[in-house]
Amino acid sequence: MSSPETDPQPPPGPAEGAGAAVAVPHTGDYENTVPVNTRGPIVPDEFSGDNSDEFASEDSDMTSISSSVLDYEYENGRRYHSNRSGHYMLPNDEEEQDRMDLAHHIWLLLMKGELYLAPVENPQKILDLGTGTGIWALDIAEKFPQAQVIGNDISAIQPNWVTPNVEFLVEDFEQEWLYKPNSFDFIHARLLAGCVADWPEMYRKIFDHTKPGGYFEIQESAVWAWSDDDTLKPGSPILEYMQALDTAGRILGREMNIYCKLKDWMIDAGFEDVHEVTYILPYSPWPRDPHLKEVGMYQACMIQQAVESYSLRMFTQVLGWGEGPARIFQAMVKKQMRDKHLHSYVKEVVVYGRKPLR
Repeated sequence: MSSPETDPQPPPGPAEGAGAAVAVPHTGDYENTVPVNTRGPIVPDEFSGDNSDEFASEDSDMTSISSSVLDYEYENGRRYHSNRSGHYMLPNDEEEQDRMDLAHHIWLLLMKGELYLAPVENPQKILDLGTGTGIWALDIAEKFPQAQVIGNDISAIQPNWVTPNVEFLVEDFEQEWLYKPNSFDFIHARLLAGCVADWPEMYRKIFDHTKPGGYFEIQESAVWAWSDDDTLKPGSPILEYMQALDTAGRILGREMNIYCKLKDWMIDAGFEDVHEVTYILPYSPWPRDPHLKEVGMYQACMIQQAVESYSLRMFTQVLGWGEGPARIFQAMVKKQMRDKHLHSYVKEVVVYGRKPLR
């Protein structure tokens, strides 16, 4: 797909615009990047029978009720972090925590069990930015028991009982950092799209707090969908949903589609030996390839939760939709995601670089 020369215009409401073409909110030559986990167009599997919802049910066993009451806000049946102490548009309740842990499992599958790609050796101090449930921090602490691992987040949703080399801090990484400069051998971030207002400034902080010779790695997802065989049509609910998210992020001042800018930002910040790796992640288990089918199976389950998590507050607070129309639109998107004849996928990107020794 080609990229527009100008910012996309705000999309119509969820009840309008059916069948309208949707502009791809991407820039540059990134679309030509070759993914590492597939060569050429993905071959779909052959399914028999009707178009029943085989991949994922809208009802999920990942839902539970949270009883913790801290500095939280409740709206539209979900629990959110209060914007009085940090800016975050996704929920933080137990249903969302389960979804985040499932997303961690999907990343492990994509990366063949690896937590990172940077050539990190014997790190002594590691920082996990926006740690969420803390699952990556706990895993990296187990891999490097000699390292001190710090995970920070604006929500206190991490476990209380952790290994001695793990510490979770409640703090907003967009505010001034209290760590000493040149403190960390390895800084890690994942899925922070929509959470940062000034990315160049964030990269500057990361660079300043990475030790000379240390590494920074960021793992991010595109907020878009592709298909190689045109089964995903322009104007479909999925693409209109992605466009609405992208527009809401721009209105909010927190861009969603940053995946194609990560490498340039890292180079501009001063990191060297910068590498970028792209993975294809199917939205359901439609590929014939066994590995892509497996990750697609988990993605199909996760995306049924993510559709609401990413958009409910964005649609109602930023775009001004009512809760009812927003949920109807989300149901349309989730239904299309479950269509086994839809051969759609998303691009996942890993970028890492080293701080110069000099």
